[in-house]
This record gives sequence, C-alpha cells and structure tokens, in this order.
Amino acid sequence: MELFFRDIKATLGMDILRCKTPEMVRKEIVMHWIVYNGIRWLMNQASDKEKRPLRRLSFTASVQALRHWEPMMLQTKNDPKEQRRLLTLLKAVIAEKGVPDRPDRGEPRAVKRRPKNYQLMTLPRHEMMEQGHRGRYGAQGA
Repeated sequence: MELFFRDIKATLGMDILRCKTPEMVRKEIVMHWIVYNGIRWLMNQASDKEKRPLRRLSFTASVQALRHWEPMMLQTKNDPKEQRRLLTLLKAVIAEKGVPDRPDRGEPRAVKRRPKNYQLMTLPRHEMMEQGHRGRYGAQGA
C-alpha cells in the first residue's frame, strides 16, 4: 500500500501541494487520485490484453509512456479509429515495460529533500516579518 502512495506523491508530483486554501487542496488531492486511478486502469487494461501480471508493470514507466504519447493522442482527437489504434499500441508499450522480479530488494526510508533554513509561515503573508537567516552561514556575516 505504501508503494502506491509513493507513486502518487513522487511520480505524479503530489509531494508538494501548490494550492493555498483548504478547499483547493482537497480538489488538488482529488485530481491526483483521479489521474492515479486512470493510469492504474490503463495499466490493468494493458496487463489483461498482453497477459502480463499487473504487479510486474511499472507505474513510473506507464506515466512516462503516457506523457510521451499524449501529443500523438491529441493530434488524433477527431479520428476515433486512429485513437483506438494508438491506445492499443500504448497499452502494448506499457505492458512491455515490466519490472523484473527483485526478491532481495529493500525499500529503505530516507529523506530526499534537504531541510531549508527558513522560518515557518505562521502568520498571514502581509503580517509576516522576515527574520535573519537562521543557518550557520548567516552567523558568519553578523
């Protein structure tokens, strides 16, 4: 289950939400879930068609393939027959980008982003006064 959350956060870019209001944050999360479910549905279709186990398909490779094929799909939006043909080819590409069996692979927990030496925004922007740099490099100039 945690791997699926990692797919949503890292691969789809939901690790940093960009909206400011709670209502818009909820909408942003819902949109990520819709996209995630759409990609998983496409992967499921590809695994059924190509007779490959769904667990062996790469979510990241599927997202990359979809982004790569998006311009071609948009060019054929007025031709449903061509879109179906391209969708069939896209499913074949997604199914061939499988994940090998990795029995001894570990999933270590680590923080990828380095912490920033900035104060937290605890007040509205117009009330907030910037404090001096709190890092060790700021102390040298004082």
